[in-house]
Amino acid sequence: MSFLEQGLNAVYAFAADYFYHKFVKETRNAKKINHKILKKILTDNTKTEFGQKYHFPEIHNSEDYRKVVPLTKFPAYESYVEEIAAGKEDVLTSDPVLYFGLSSGTTGKQKKIPTTGRSRKIMMLNMMFTQHGILRHALPEARQGGRGLLLMNMLQSGTTSGGVPTGSGTSGGVQSMQKVLPYFWTSPLEILEISDQSIANYLHLLFALQEENLTYIMAPFPSAIVQLFGVLEETWPQLMKDLKTGLISSQLALKPETRSLLDAKLKPQPRRAERLSREFQQGWKGIARRLWPKLAYVSCVAGGSFSVYMEKLNRYTENLPVYSAVYGATEALIGLATSINEATYVVTPGAAYYEFIPISEMDSTCPTTLELDELKIGESYEIVVTNYSGFYRYRLEDVVKVTGYFHQSPILEFQYRKGQLLNISGEKTSELAVQRAMSETAQTLSITVEDYTATLDLKETVGRYHFYVEADSSKLENFQENLEKYLQAANPRYRAGLEGKRISPLKIDFVQAGTFQKLRQELLRRGASLNQVKIPRWVKDEQFLAILENNRRVNKE
Repeated sequence: MSFLEQGLNAVYAFAADYFYHKFVKETRNAKKINHKILKKILTDNTKTEFGQKYHFPEIHNSEDYRKVVPLTKFPAYESYVEEIAAGKEDVLTSDPVLYFGLSSGTTGKQKKIPTTGRSRKIMMLNMMFTQHGILRHALPEARQGGRGLLLMNMLQSGTTSGGVPTGSGTSGGVQSMQKVLPYFWTSPLEILEISDQSIANYLHLLFALQEENLTYIMAPFPSAIVQLFGVLEETWPQLMKDLKTGLISSQLALKPETRSLLDAKLKPQPRRAERLSREFQQGWKGIARRLWPKLAYVSCVAGGSFSVYMEKLNRYTENLPVYSAVYGATEALIGLATSINEATYVVTPGAAYYEFIPISEMDSTCPTTLELDELKIGESYEIVVTNYSGFYRYRLEDVVKVTGYFHQSPILEFQYRKGQLLNISGEKTSELAVQRAMSETAQTLSITVEDYTATLDLKETVGRYHFYVEADSSKLENFQENLEKYLQAANPRYRAGLEGKRISPLKIDFVQAGTFQKLRQELLRRGASLNQVKIPRWVKDEQFLAILENNRRVNKE
């Protein structure tokens, strides 16, 4: 590590520790801080169209706010958003809208979510510093500093008629950090501007393999890291040639100017190439630490339905610690993880104003909302946010469970997206229940499930769940029987529905290898960012269903 890198790491560590202590201090006074945030948002936006409509100057506390301003969903903002997109100011927020973050489109039409300089700064500071400060306290190995491999991009998908850039929320966040990226991550900025995922992954790997002292790998989702190692398995001989010569393979379709810039940043490393080649020839179990001995952790969202990817990831990383750093949405940061190998998140009281709807009231016309200090451990709620980008009492439609408190701030575990429940006769089978049943089935049969999704088959009088599963084994005879058993255990209401003949036994179709990659490509075609692509666990989109149906491998009734 050079003197410059040592100095930067020292400054980074100091800043991370500062923001960590700030975060802890805020959680000790969570309700007070959260009310302060609400007051600031209302005061700053009194002269906006929305602020005048709801008489913000007359709102003096959170009780007034919840009485005057209704709970909202995205359709309530569409006309405002189009005005902002056309260039109008002071519509939802007094701050200029710098960027529209596009939702992933996984569960429906893409939404344009306004992003201001203030909201971007909040996200950047928490992702860049606070989460690293937390990590330094939770995992001593993270204190060594050093550079990491970042699997994100800076792609901009377009510009509105008023000149506002659009793209994924994560792409916008990475753009805001581009000045410091080369000091903390191995991939040059040019790689983060490549739209072809396979080419980008190849280059991410090439530059990471140059860095013997790599200390972490970071991506939004574990599926991206699994795909990265898949590219490594397929292309390592060519990667070693490139590492040896210090020149990128001519087979890679790159623009001449991009190739020239990247080649200039490579150095021939024949000895390292020879040493790494021997590691590849020894197999893939635990390959990550054999390539990078100082690798301390992997950072990605590991809970909920993403758990299906963890077994395959562990093959490469051999149970490296996993830090599920951030729980957030394009609309707002929700929380930060304070523990390793746990997908639970402490609400960040200084990032937005939060309310919570008890699940028993989610479908009522006027649901009650609770504040940070009013939640019960073990209960589940839908999250509502008021942010610095012009969304007020906005229902995220994320359902979370409160697992405890960190000082005065609740600890949340993601459960499911509202509307993503499998539900035929009131049984409401959650994404988490399906994931548990799928995981237990795979474990019982000693197979690896690459990916899965489900839909409701309502063709007959009594409906049933229809699963599409991609698995790496031919020994699938008992899969349906086991999945049925474990799903009944995970959701007793589903079992009662079967016993009462209100639900028919489930159906499984096994699909060909690569089918779910085709779903990802379809999401990309619709405008989702590489950073956002995630497989929906309940599919009703006709195009998605057509892809699944056209790639069936085995039909199990």
